[in-house]
Amino acid sequence: MFEEPYRWVEAVSNRREYLEDQLKNGSPVVALPCIEGILLFSVSAGTQKIYEIYDRVALAAMGHPADVERLRNIVLDMAHLEGFNRSPSDVTARRLVQFGLAPPVKQAFEEIGHAPFIVRLLIAELDHDNRPVFYTLHYDGVFKEEHRGIVLAPPGEATERTETALKALGDSSTQTMSEVFAEAFKLWGLAEVEEETLTAHLKETLETRKLEATLLSDERPGTSKYRQLTQDELSELTRPWSDA
Repeated sequence: MFEEPYRWVEAVSNRREYLEDQLKNGSPVVALPCIEGILLFSVSAGTQKIYEIYDRVALAAMGHPADVERLRNIVLDMAHLEGFNRSPSDVTARRLVQFGLAPPVKQAFEEIGHAPFIVRLLIAELDHDNRPVFYTLHYDGVFKEEHRGIVLAPPGEATERTETALKALGDSSTQTMSEVFAEAFKLWGLAEVEEETLTAHLKETLETRKLEATLLSDERPGTSKYRQLTQDELSELTRPWSDA
């Protein structure tokens, strides 16, 4: 009987190691504030990584596509139910993370007899005062609020590199979307390779993979502030690397 808690702790530790190993090859996700609002950026081999959740809320993820889709549907249902039963102003990133996403993720992680979610999530909100708010949610249900921006990177050295680069970047909210895009692309690259090979890696990425970028902007007319950047916009923004 007395061994059971220790077995549970050991099982949780093993589960954590397994999940971090599974996430090592995931494509990073970057979200940064800019003058226009919030830029979200990632690269994939074809699977969508950035989604609209509600008028001012977006979700991005790295992890297993099936797990991401399950959680996306959970938070979508909650957002629209809250917006319908209460009001759109009640749909906030904090409520969605704290009451919609964190509980099932935490429960799945701690119930050893069930499969955990192989995910790391990023939730971005442009609130009604036009202020950017970011949340990260980990596979164990732990979430954190940020305001300067977030990089979801594979565990280990990649996370350390991007955190250092993000601190050096400082406040990007005074920069234009074009300027912030350049920083986001470099931060994404630093989550994959060392700085010495960054330029070559970004150029190769443009030739072999699909870029995905979304802007949450209060300047967008209507209730939805979510807009995907077009392929023409992405081509223009990445010209410095494609021409390198």
